[in-house]
Amino acid sequence: MANYQSPLLNSADSSSSLQSVKKEEHKLCLCGRRARVYTSWTPKNPGRRFYTCATPKEGEGCQFFQWFEEDFSPRALEMITHLNHRRIYLEEKLKLAEENLSKNVEKKKALKEKKKHLIQEKLKMETEKNKMGRQMKICVVCLAVLMFTLMINLK
Repeated sequence: MANYQSPLLNSADSSSSLQSVKKEEHKLCLCGRRARVYTSWTPKNPGRRFYTCATPKEGEGCQFFQWFEEDFSPRALEMITHLNHRRIYLEEKLKLAEENLSKNVEKKKALKEKKKHLIQEKLKMETEKNKMGRQMKICVVCLAVLMFTLMINLK
């Protein structure tokens, strides 16, 4: 029997997934409830749908199981398996891209903070430079006055 999962779980994390079916395709399990349709993702039956008890937990359900449809052709099984592997590969690639994006967003945030800090430092240095420039002008004027005074006193 193929594995099954709760309809709330992600199908990529299990070997089966819940499927919706047309009203006329519903079957009743041995408990008298409407059986659920899942899709098997086992290596032997990839993509093959099956009915199972609406209460699948051990000891609570009737353990009803029936294939929904006939076996797939070998070519169809090969294609389903290939496409499933491709899907898994692309999901992994997407996950890596999302992780890289997240890292780059963090790096960008850190660089923005560093830029902000450097701009503040630049402003402080420019303020200090302007202050020193004013002090230097005062010193030059004082020196000129002192030299002028000395020249007048020497004559």
